Amino acid sequence: MSDCDCETAQKNLYEVLRGELCAEESAPIREHIEQCPGCQNEQSVCERLTEVVRRTCEDERADSAPVDLRDAILNNLRAG
Repeated sequence: MSDCDCETAQKNLYEVLRGELCAEESAPIREHIEQCPGCQNEQSVCERLTEVVRRTCEDERADSAPVDLRDAILNNLRAG
């Protein structure tokens, strides 16, 4: 069992999903998520949310997100 708890795993979830932590830092978090149904659910929600935001920001139709909002979200995603 890892030394990671749910609070730590969820606090660092986006960094883990984006590959922003080194292997040593992410290993206990990934191990915890593999063994914790609640954190697996949180990971699934984060992945779906990230995908929906990404698709919306790439959509160039007139009825998509306002340009300013889209740009702000893209900049935030890029900055991490």
